[in-house]
Parts: sequence; structure tokens; C-alpha cells
Amino acid sequence: MDSAERAIAIVGVGAILPDALHAAAFWQNIVNKRYSITETPPNRWSIADYYDPDPKAPDKTYSKIGGWVRGFNFDWKRFRIPPKVADAMDMGQQWALTVAAEALADYGYPQKPLNTERTAVILGTAMGGELHYITNQRIAFPEYAHALESVPEFAGLPAATRQAILNGYQGVIADVFPPITEDSMPGELPNIVSGRVANVLDLRGPNFITDAACASSLAALEAAIELLTEHKVDTAVTAGVDRNMGISSFVKFCKIGALSATGTRPFSDGADGFVMGEG
Repeated sequence: MDSAERAIAIVGVGAILPDALHAAAFWQNIVNKRYSITETPPNRWSIADYYDPDPKAPDKTYSKIGGWVRGFNFDWKRFRIPPKVADAMDMGQQWALTVAAEALADYGYPQKPLNTERTAVILGTAMGGELHYITNQRIAFPEYAHALESVPEFAGLPAATRQAILNGYQGVIADVFPPITEDSMPGELPNIVSGRVANVLDLRGPNFITDAACASSLAALEAAIELLTEHKVDTAVTAGVDRNMGISSFVKFCKIGALSATGTRPFSDGADGFVMGEG
């Protein structure tokens, strides 16, 4: 196969990244040399609760910095997705759908032709999103209740008082963590994200994810190029998506010493780990 047959044209782009809710904003950030790594926003997790500069502190993170997407609002009406279904979608799925639509619009679709029967969706994702951690906490309430019941001071309370406390606790859990419905599993599974994009945008070629850890998006790009050069598809929507910067990820990465507490400088002799980002 000669080089002309292997030539790939990038005809549309999209992006949702820290300080950039579309591709044009991201490009301006590059031009302006904008640094988008900040401390953890309070609506993601509490620095006061989880941060400790001591790497050996149990259940704590010594890093509190990252690249955070802020200000995103999912336009469920645009995609004709029922509100309850949209609420059960991990934000990573919402980002992927929004970015795919942006890339298609950048190409000129639907004004320009696109054979949707031969359009693939290949997305790189490793850890997926955070929503499943949140819903898991709702399911685990009985475990928390049993742990509380094992505390002697609690067990010594009158039965009516114990039950009132447990009922109140369960009510708070029900208010804080989203309910489990038929939309929860498809909204949370990382391997659903490509199918969600393909289904909503009516793209009927192959759709799948690639998981190669930090190289997942590059694996997706390679898979897309292979499908195109082998003429199995005419068009491929390919990207990387990750929205997994909850406290669990921070604590676990810190326990292997992977994260930097100071900043990102991968080619410096002062590099002390990596900084997580999302988008």
C-alpha cells in the first residue's frame, strides 16, 4: 500500500478540557501559554478532609492539584435524551457525546455528506468516570450501618434511638447519592461510552473502546487509522475520554508515589510525578 492509500485527513475536531469547553478555546490556551493546573475545586472533594503532605498518612493524598473541567453543562435537549437518562450518565459520557458532535459540526455535518453506515466510533478510556463510585456508596449503606452498630457506645443506646439514627443516616444517604435505576449501569460502564455516542448520533459503523492505560487515546487513534487504511470504514470519530479524578484515584495513586504534589514538568530533572487531568 503506497503513501497515498494510507493518507488520513483530519476533517473536524472537538475538545472539552480544563479551561476549554471547546477546541477553539483549547487552542487559544496553547497560544497564550495558559497553565490550567489548579488545586482541587471544593465541589469535587474536600482538601480539608483528605489532604496530608505526609505520603505515609493512611487514606490521605499528598497531592491536591490537577487539571479540572469547570463550567460544563450537558445539553440533553439537543441530543433528545430524557432528563432521567441524562442524570444517570457519567459526565465522561456527556463530554464524549458533546465533543463528537462538535467534531462532526466542525467537518460540516449534516450539511456535508457522511455515510453513517461506514462511520466508526473508537474512544480511548481507561478508568472511565466517577459516577459508579458515587452510586456504589448508596448501595453499601448496610455495611456502614453494621459498622456503626458494632460501636459499643452506639449499641448502648436505647433501641428506638439507634433505629432513629439509622433511619436518619439512611435518609441522608438517599438524598446525597443518586438512586439506582435501569439507566445506572449503561450510564456508568466505561465500555458503553463509544456505544452511547454511536447510538445518539446514529453512527452505524464499528464502535468500541480501547484501554491501554495512559496510552488509551493513542491506541484508539491507531485503531481508527487501521480501519481507515484497510477501507473497512470511510470515517472514524476517535478521541480519548477520562473523568476519574475522585478522591479514590488520588489516594491510590499517591500510595504508589505516582502523583506530583508540586506541578507538571515531565522533561525536567525536578520532575516528581505526574499530574492528573480530565477531559
